[in-house]
Formats: sequence, structure tokens, C-alpha cells
Amino acid sequence: MKKRLITAAIGIPVLVFALVVRGWFAELLIVALTLVAMNECYRALETAGYHVSRIGGYAAAAAMWPLSRFMGVLDPLLLLSAAMGLSMTGVFLGSKPTFPNASASVYPLFTCLMPMSMLMMMLNESYGQVEGVTLITMAFAIAYSCDGAAYFVGRLFGKRKLCPNVSPKKTVEGALGGIIGGVVAGFIVKGVFALLFGMAAPGLIATLVLGLIGSAAGQIGDLTASLLKRYSGIKDYGKIFPGHGGVMDRFDSVLFTLIVLYCYTLVL
Repeated sequence: MKKRLITAAIGIPVLVFALVVRGWFAELLIVALTLVAMNECYRALETAGYHVSRIGGYAAAAAMWPLSRFMGVLDPLLLLSAAMGLSMTGVFLGSKPTFPNASASVYPLFTCLMPMSMLMMMLNESYGQVEGVTLITMAFAIAYSCDGAAYFVGRLFGKRKLCPNVSPKKTVEGALGGIIGGVVAGFIVKGVFALLFGMAAPGLIATLVLGLIGSAAGQIGDLTASLLKRYSGIKDYGKIFPGHGGVMDRFDSVLFTLIVLYCYTLVL
């Protein structure tokens, strides 16, 4: 617990600083986290026995910053398509071009590269009157509040197992409590940005929907990451965050919630 608190005490100010300052610092931080997260996924897949092609994921992650900073044309879908093409080429030219290896090679592209490129895309953009940084903050708040609420509600009231074969400790009651916690966090972020900073935020109905879907997506992201860990026989993805594990251990739920918030920008 001490390590977790120390890591949080360092990590939260860095995250807040990155969202406030934005620019090249935040962009390079996103690229670094993307590369580490993808390496963690590739390593877990290889531990599970797959022969993955890493070239597409690494090349696309490295291209995120120059595309965003100098060309302004970072499109998550185009980046994902290019990464898939390179990854498939790597599989075809490799020593074991099997369907399971091809599927494993694109898994990190959807769970790491795509949501992180969406984060990069939203960072310095505005959608109508809503700043992208507002939506990013909402995504982090929804995901982490959902995690916390699910943990405490599950500890206190949890009886029915949610997915015992994937994560034995998660309960239906905890999942419902997490969704409520995520919705509350979404409204808190909306109020803070509107009242304290005078910045536009999603409307009441939109905040409710984002909180509901974002919380559910975050829990799916958590279970998805847990499924790979269980299949690979590993406890944590890495050790970059003492007490928390790797980037995927800490960001698994946020990544899926970011996808929901990015889809909202398409609606805007």
C-alpha cells in the first residue's frame, strides 16, 4: 500500500501537469506510455506462446508524435490501418505465419495503440465549445472512480461473481457500484470545469450517458487485460509503477473509456 500511495503521489501531479501544459511534453509522454504498454502486451502474448510481429505497433507509435506535431494529420483509424498492414506483413514474412499469431499481433493495436492515438488526437483539439482536455479528464475520472467504487462496493456488498474465470474477486454488486461511481465522477468533472474554470462541458444527458457507457467500457477493459494476464500466467504486465505494476495494469480501464469519449467527439 505504501508503494501504491507513493506512486500515486508522483503520478497524479505528472498527469495533471501534462493535461495543463499539453504541447510536446504531453505528446511525448503519450508516445512513451504507448510504447511501454505495447511492449508489455507483446511480451505477455509471447509468454503465452504466440509468435507476434511487433514492427507495425512500434512504427505507428513512433509516428504518432511527428504526425501530430508537424503534420497535424493524426487520424486513429488511418494509423491503426497502417499498423495492421505492417503487422500482417511481418507475420507473413515470419517463420510461423499462423492465424493465432496474426490475431495476437493485432491485439495490442486495438487495446493500446488505438485508444492512445485517440488520446493524442483529443489533447490539443476542441469539439465545438468543448475542449478535448475536458473529455480526457472526464475519461480518467470516470475510469478510476469506477475502479475505486467497484472495489469498495464489492468488498462491502459483493456476493454474486461477475466473471469468476477471468477475475475471481469481481462481483456483480461491485460492477454496479462502479458504474454509479463513474457517473458521479463524470458530473463532478462537468461541474468543476464549468463552475471553476468557466469551460464548456458535455450536457447533462450526455454526461450521464458517457458516465454509464464509459464505466461499463472501463470494466470491460479491466477484464480484457486480466484475461490476457491469466492466459499468460503472469501477475502483472510490468514494474514501471511500483505497487501498481505496468502501464497496462494502471491504464487498462482508462484505455477503453477513452474510446467512448473519442466516439463522443465524432458525434460533436
